[in-house]
Amino acid sequence: MTFEERKQSLLEFLSQQDNYLSSGTIAKKLKISKRTIIRYVDKINRDCDNNKLIISEKGKGYRLDYDKYLEEKSNTKQISDFSPVERRNEILLKLLMKSPRKISVDYLFEKFYVSEAVMNGDLTFIKSQLSKYKISIIRQNRFVGVMGNELAIRRALLRYVPRINDIDEELLNKDFSLLNKYDMRFVVEQFHSIEEQLNSIIPYPYNINIFSHLCILINRYRSGIEVSSDDSDFDINGQKNTIEANGYLYQISSKLINNFSSYLGHELPNQEKYYLLQYLISSRLFSNSENEPNYSDEVEKITYQIIETVLDNYKGSISTTKLKIELINHIKPLLNRIKNKIFVSNRLLPDIKNEYSEIFEIVKIAVNKIFIQYFGETLSDDEIGFITLYFAKAVEQEIKSLCVLIMCASGVGTSELLKVKVHRAFPDLKIEDVVSLRQYRKNSENYDKQIDLIISSIVLNEVVGKPSILVSAMFNKNDQKNVERLIRELKNK
Repeated sequence: MTFEERKQSLLEFLSQQDNYLSSGTIAKKLKISKRTIIRYVDKINRDCDNNKLIISEKGKGYRLDYDKYLEEKSNTKQISDFSPVERRNEILLKLLMKSPRKISVDYLFEKFYVSEAVMNGDLTFIKSQLSKYKISIIRQNRFVGVMGNELAIRRALLRYVPRINDIDEELLNKDFSLLNKYDMRFVVEQFHSIEEQLNSIIPYPYNINIFSHLCILINRYRSGIEVSSDDSDFDINGQKNTIEANGYLYQISSKLINNFSSYLGHELPNQEKYYLLQYLISSRLFSNSENEPNYSDEVEKITYQIIETVLDNYKGSISTTKLKIELINHIKPLLNRIKNKIFVSNRLLPDIKNEYSEIFEIVKIAVNKIFIQYFGETLSDDEIGFITLYFAKAVEQEIKSLCVLIMCASGVGTSELLKVKVHRAFPDLKIEDVVSLRQYRKNSENYDKQIDLIISSIVLNEVVGKPSILVSAMFNKNDQKNVERLIRELKNK
């Protein structure tokens, strides 16, 4: 395990605690020595310009400055220098973006100041990662490139593009350097046009996947890449059946790709319409058409088997009234993602594993057993994490609502889970709504008339009309203490 990985484990563990812990207790939990704990704490605090993120007190031990931690965690700039994982991911991204062209090894590594041995080690590691997508790495003298069919390149790119939280043009131009600001503005407009045609906000993580796909599309054509019409993964009969079954989504996809053709001054092939359709049908889209849900026998059977298997192994009680409806809505696009080999990244995975470790492990065993039976393969931890949230919400369920607005990056399961946890911790609070920052902006005047407080899992870098407090999406003990303190201050005004 690298320093960066152990550092994150240390910070995540301390974020779950609401008092001081001795170095011995921490060392035992993380399975490292007391001396290593002291060294890590010192480096973490130095990386924060000695603005102590971890507070130490003789005779008591260590405690995380939780407010600073939330700020640092929400800030896209890293506390430390590039980790080996970050370095390899950036190099891999550059190679995929330029495929099939070769790039100078010196250019790839110039900003990292690493030795020849490290360069060779990184390229060997990248070769093993790309082999999973049937993409090969080609080295010639001091140049290196990658080769594979276009669909494989796109899938790998989607796995390694920088992760973002929401589709906000201002933040994207600042933190997401995949496109220039003009192309970015165009992609944002096209993404929002999908939501308008669906008459719905697309929730996380599907919004990020669709948006990233569109960014990759425009980047590839900007680089002069031509998509061949004989892609081996392109099943003509399967394509026709999918289009017929999803006529309205295909209309949206066709219109969007035509817009991209006009913008780029280059007619894009019909495959692009189908590629985008795959992402649409692999996402949980909320629109009027979902008032009459249509699920295959396979979707229903797998959903019920998961619930039954988890219930058989979980000792506590789980409310299944809403669980079945919510989970089946998640499983339907999940099966499409498996079929289309579409990867989703779960930025909350470390928090989910920490906060709901028991439920996560039970869900993982149950889901993988069922997916091996049906598909001959296990599911990624990212996907397991999303499924876990539905069970965690069911476990946390109940408590009547008692005025706050909860603000999240538009999410699947996570926003509703946060709502339930706030209910449970503060039953006297009346929760008016759960919204994204974009939704709040559109209707801020009305919201501000109804609410007294905003509880947000995203950093609000702008003035909002009411007092607000930043919390983690898992709403742990530290978050509860901070909310309780703010409520007390508001009541005493």
